[in-house]
Amino acid sequence: MRKVFIKTFGCQMNAYDSEKILTLLQHSYRSVPDYQAADLVIINTCSVREKAEKKLYDLLGRLAVLKKLKTDLVVGVAGCVAQQEGEKILKRSSIVNFVVGTHHISLIPALVREAENGKAKSVVIDYQADWELPISDELSQTALENYVDFSNTQTFGNYYSKVRALVAIQRGCNKHCSYCVVPTTRGVELSRDPREVEREIKFKIQHGASEVMLLGQTVNSYGKGLAGRGGVTFENLVRRIAEIDGVKRIRFMSPHPQDVTQDFVKLYAEVPQLCPSIHLPLQAGSNRILRLMNRNYKVERYLEIVAMLHEVRPDLALTSDFIVAFPTETDEEFEETLSVMRKLEYSFSFSFKYSSRPNTLAQAKFGNPDLIPQAIAKNRLERVQELQKELSLKYNSKFLGQKMQILVENITNGVVRGRSPHNVLVEIIDNLIVTSLKVGDEIEVVGESCSPFVIKGTILN
Repeated sequence: MRKVFIKTFGCQMNAYDSEKILTLLQHSYRSVPDYQAADLVIINTCSVREKAEKKLYDLLGRLAVLKKLKTDLVVGVAGCVAQQEGEKILKRSSIVNFVVGTHHISLIPALVREAENGKAKSVVIDYQADWELPISDELSQTALENYVDFSNTQTFGNYYSKVRALVAIQRGCNKHCSYCVVPTTRGVELSRDPREVEREIKFKIQHGASEVMLLGQTVNSYGKGLAGRGGVTFENLVRRIAEIDGVKRIRFMSPHPQDVTQDFVKLYAEVPQLCPSIHLPLQAGSNRILRLMNRNYKVERYLEIVAMLHEVRPDLALTSDFIVAFPTETDEEFEETLSVMRKLEYSFSFSFKYSSRPNTLAQAKFGNPDLIPQAIAKNRLERVQELQKELSLKYNSKFLGQKMQILVENITNGVVRGRSPHNVLVEIIDNLIVTSLKVGDEIEVVGESCSPFVIKGTILN
């Protein structure tokens, strides 16, 4: 078989799309972890921040050198930058054979065949009114285990494990946060038929998964627009998934605070499989900045939601996203973000400097005088990340000497890694026992030491 290398930038949705691309190519290609060994390279791109977009062109530069040696190398660009830039990518890089947007994953095998046969370069980025994902159960069990390299971080990043089923339940977004390009690159919000969601989960459970990760830009708005589905809601979907045999854990990313309801909160009290962790993006601790971001909630409402969640699940782990140096953000407003972080003691967070993106409301509204100088932006990001390290270390320290139920996700070079229900990464340090473990095992571990990023522990008898 010919060899394919897929490089995945960005979010879990991109990791999920890369899985689907491999599914579609299974009969002609096998995955390799090194682009230099590949006959086909597909770059699955992210455009949420400018830095991620630059990574695409850095990799294309390296591939240009390789293509001088392997003249039949086929190169494709997929994902959000492909949707955003289209033909501009072909103009900027002559080695690219095809560009395919977020709505046309299913066309990739045909585009590859055309490129192999010397056909003209292609750009497919038009929007479709409806969506159809490549179905995973086209893969046999043998193909799934041997063809998809679950440990290939080049393809799937840190999101993927054989025991975790990534399952998209919606595509696109209707929120129009002023900094975000997703509504442009992935289109309007569309919810997936719940029967298709359940079918994919059942297949992945049959082939080794026991944890389900539901994916969407705003998962808790799932169901809107599903005409004739009998009032399907996100809450109903989670309850249906919990009834599937073999589903031991349920997680999701990411809910939007605007769509949090009492029914949503009740899930944490009433669904045993729902893990005691939630990723609830705040973005900023200033109400004025939240208004400029078009987030449609205030800090006070966000704090109310967290209090409601902790009332039904006191041990709930809270993680978040933050954007620092949004245009016109003052020093005092930045300090408000730090204040909320200290108050809520997040177990982890993702933080970024504001990045102006094309076709966004913020780009249209703010000019150079409104932008925060890079030196100040860099300092603010460093302060957020240093504070988060302190908070993460404090949180992880709570588990020292405590028992944790760990689901083994990965065993590499004798190191066993898994996650607790609270989504804390745990490494096993007892080398006498790890040799008998396998991916998918559930084990009881006692925390012995920790850093802000990982707890190291030993297995109980």
